[in-house]
Amino acid sequence: MKNEEIKSECEQLYSQIETAKKRLEELRKICKHENTFEGNYSWRPGAISLAEICSDCREIIKHK
Repeated sequence: MKNEEIKSECEQLYSQIETAKKRLEELRKICKHENTFEGNYSWRPGAISLAEICSDCREIIKHK
């Protein structure tokens, strides 16, 4: 695989990631968060706290 091919594929993948992030954001805004669970949330490497998390969209509802 040539460098140009690697670069092109990487750019396509980064574009897909950005599109997916935007769609997740849209879905989380319209989700009613009716189904939740208590789980661990890692807000940075090495730091974990309990949180209430939506079972449907995985949005953090509340830190415990």
